[in-house]
Amino acid sequence: MSAPAGAPSRRSWPQRLLIAANAFALVAALSTAGALAFGNSRLARLDRLDLSNDLRADELEPGDPQNYLVVGIDDASGLPEGDPVRNREVVAGQLSDTIMVVRVEPDTGAARVLSIPRDLWVPIADTDYEQKINSAMATGGAARLVRTIEQNFGIPIHHFVQVDLAGFRELVDVVGGVPVYFPRPARAASTGLDIPAAGCYVLGPRQALAFVRPRKDYRVQDADGTWHVDPGGDFSRQGRQQLFIQLSLRQAISKGARNPNTLRRLVDLGIESVRVDDAWSPDVALALAGPFREFDPSELERYQLTVTDDWAGSQSILRLQEDASEPVLALFRGEGVAPDSLDPAEVTLQVLNGTGTRGQGGDATDAFIAAGFEALVSTDASELGGVTTVRYPAGLEAGARLVATWIAGPVVYEETTVSGGADIVVVTGSDWQGVASSARDADDVPAPTTTTEPADTDDDQTTATDGSTDDTTTTTEAEAEADPDDADDPDDPAFFLARAPESGEECTPTE
Repeated sequence: MSAPAGAPSRRSWPQRLLIAANAFALVAALSTAGALAFGNSRLARLDRLDLSNDLRADELEPGDPQNYLVVGIDDASGLPEGDPVRNREVVAGQLSDTIMVVRVEPDTGAARVLSIPRDLWVPIADTDYEQKINSAMATGGAARLVRTIEQNFGIPIHHFVQVDLAGFRELVDVVGGVPVYFPRPARAASTGLDIPAAGCYVLGPRQALAFVRPRKDYRVQDADGTWHVDPGGDFSRQGRQQLFIQLSLRQAISKGARNPNTLRRLVDLGIESVRVDDAWSPDVALALAGPFREFDPSELERYQLTVTDDWAGSQSILRLQEDASEPVLALFRGEGVAPDSLDPAEVTLQVLNGTGTRGQGGDATDAFIAAGFEALVSTDASELGGVTTVRYPAGLEAGARLVATWIAGPVVYEETTVSGGADIVVVTGSDWQGVASSARDADDVPAPTTTTEPADTDDDQTTATDGSTDDTTTTTEAEAEADPDDADDPDDPAFFLARAPESGEECTPTE
């Protein structure tokens, strides 16, 4: 099946987050000052769910990585009558509007986020049918969603955090609103978003929710006054949510979330907005304290599943591409793959000839095949004379390093989107010395340095949804090309992007 107009059919790198991110931001903020400062009295005020039979918290040893399932539920009951968000069909039960798994690794201080599309078509736990994954919570509560995730992806869930739409607004209010820069006017009638002119705005509770929720009617105005509908749909919405979590985390920190006295006030204001599992305790919060005490929001590693658009009867759905998603799923299972545990036959590569020497790409491809790799037909690189580079998508660091062990000369890495059927792309440069006769020891080859925002270099991929214009992240050449400030063509996905405010930009408060 083809993807919707303007949306890619295959996505394989960090991109999508969710409304519930602010709930996790609050919980993480609580931990940064040390949970013991709040004691059991404050933690006792958290609304709790009995998930003791479904979570894996009791299997943890001190210092073990932990996975937190964070969901935003599609429940507008806490919003006032007449609110635009309430003007939609009411569904039975509580749909998990947005879903993510947050993995915290105390030893390294890493924090990773995996966004799970709500329209992903999967077998639902405790049933004999398949349905969109967001229906699991509606039919069986949080416990069924936990079981559905573990059964389909093998990811153990240790703790649970939930926020509804009204809670989302309260949390935005707690941090004093979230600054967002809009390069051009934007609006969405379905949610009430109204950005009348280009500029920086501190999105208050109402406009923040209106910004992250539109799916089909997010519009942006060009210089001639014409309004254009963002064709990205769910993908673009998830990109706005991704940007918003980074900015809300940064805002929480700027408001003093690392100051115990200020943090107490934030917690007292926002603690009623979330629900957690019944195993939450000061010890659980302390387990988060290490990674988040000095946490930089730009270092949040963001991942997504690879999916394709499809239909189930009359329903538009997403189907998981299992092989392509496996490297990312392995990260959240704690099954990091070492280069020496991979077989070359498990890696498909393509050589781009950047040396300018006729036939060099084919010769290198033949040598990689002789070494045991699967390989696609080589082609010429768009630019000649650079350095030899191994390109890889997020999650395939081990494959990139394995390929590098077979390159005789120096090599640099570039984390980016790789398309066309290859796992890894080798761009040969002026320093190319050929494929080695045998693999070097992995310890003698530098490891890739993972960035939080890999570049999307493919023309048919929608960089607009990655939120990569946050100025706190590493900017690559491809990301610069997706700068929303420079996008004048509505056919350019970056045309619809908002971005992080730059230092010194004055921001206008909104509701």
